[in-house]
Amino acid sequence: MNITLRQLQYVVAASQERSILGAAKALNISTSSILMSIDKFEQEFGIQVFVRQRSKGLVTTIAGERAIARTIRLLDQADAYERDISGTDQDLSGELRVGSFTSISPNIAPQVIRKMNEAYPEVIVHLSEGDIISIQRSLRDGVVDILLTYDAGLWEEFEFEVLANAPPHVVLATKDPLAKKKRISLHDIKDRTLLLLNLPQSRTYMASIFERAGVTPARIQRLESFEMVRSSAAAGLGVSILNIRPMTDNTYSGLPVVCRPLVEADPSPSIVLATRRGGRISRRSRAFAEHCRSFFTTDQAKRLFV
Repeated sequence: MNITLRQLQYVVAASQERSILGAAKALNISTSSILMSIDKFEQEFGIQVFVRQRSKGLVTTIAGERAIARTIRLLDQADAYERDISGTDQDLSGELRVGSFTSISPNIAPQVIRKMNEAYPEVIVHLSEGDIISIQRSLRDGVVDILLTYDAGLWEEFEFEVLANAPPHVVLATKDPLAKKKRISLHDIKDRTLLLLNLPQSRTYMASIFERAGVTPARIQRLESFEMVRSSAAAGLGVSILNIRPMTDNTYSGLPVVCRPLVEADPSPSIVLATRRGGRISRRSRAFAEHCRSFFTTDQAKRLFV
C-alpha cells in the first residue's frame, strides 16, 4: 500500500468535516495537503471517495463510506500498535466522540462524562446528539466512536451491549384523574390526545405499542423535543408515553408531571452501547463503556425507569 497513515488520517478528517477547508483547520494543516491525500487515496484504491458539491461541500460516495469505515478501523489498530510497542497504553488521553439519542443523553451522559473526567483528566469527551438515524450514520461514517442509544431501530451492521431495560411509562398532569391509578393501560388513554415525540424511531416505536394492543389513539399532537412533550403533559394538553424519567418530575414550565407504569410494556427497548461490527474498540471507548456500566448500577440510574 503506497499511502501513509497520515494521509489516511487526512482523508478521514475530510469525511468527518465534510469539507476540505474544515479538515485543514481541524488538523492545522494546508488545504493542499488534504487535497493531495484525497487524490492519492482515490488513485491508490481506484474509487471515488467524494463528490464535491458547492452547496453541501464534500459528499461521501457509497464506496467512499465503506472505505472510510475500514480506514478508521485500520487507524484504530495502528494507534493500539503504537501504544503497545511504546508502552504508553497506561496513560489515557486524547479525544472520544460519543453519539447519543437525544432523549437519553441529558439524563445519563453528563454523569458518565464527569466520572470519566475524574478518572482520565487528559481525555476530552465530545457529545453529538440526534435521532436514531442520524447518530447511526455518524457511527457508520466514523464521525463518532461509540453510541449511547436504544436498541430499537439499531442497524445490523453494529455490535451492541445492553446496559438497562427501559420500559415505557405514561406521563400526565398531576390533576389528571388517571394519576390516581397505580398502572395505566393504553385503553385508559385511547380517547386522550397523545403527545408524540416526533423523531423517526420514536414514531415507529409508538405505533408498534398501540398496534400490538389493538388500540388507536384518538388524536396525536407531534412535538419536537423531549422536554416539550413533558411540559405539554404537565399543562394538561394530553398524555405521553416515554421510556426515560428525568431526576425531577418538574418541567421547564414549572409544572410537575406524574409518571405511571404502562400495562402494555412488553416488549420494551433497552439502552445500549453500540460500536462498528468487527472494529477495534479504542481504550477511550472501553473506558467510557465501563463508566456507563458503573452508572447503571447506581440508585440514580434506577430512578430513570418507572
